[in-house]
Amino acid sequence: MVKYILLLCVIISSDLMANAEPLVDPTKPLNSSTKAISKVLRATLPQLQSILSAGEQRSVILNNQLYKKGQWVSGYQITGIESDAVFLRDKEQSYKLNLYTKKERFIK
Repeated sequence: MVKYILLLCVIISSDLMANAEPLVDPTKPLNSSTKAISKVLRATLPQLQSILSAGEQRSVILNNQLYKKGQWVSGYQITGIESDAVFLRDKEQSYKLNLYTKKERFIK
């Protein structure tokens, strides 16, 4: 009989706990409210693979595709092409993609 009473108490308490309100932080200031944080997702920078130059004309290979200055790739506009770097721009910021890192450029 005691088993049945304990089982009944467990069932009733679990039902009460399921319907209970979530706990409130007692240290939280009364006038505070949480702000929703929105993340701006931007496309990853293209991978610079090669820079091609024939006289004054330069092209780049980004993400296995050939591009020229002024074209768009993955949401970025190509604003400049140098012999060892490409300059990209999106709505807010400018980026520089180097063809080689310092370790790769200077071989002992």
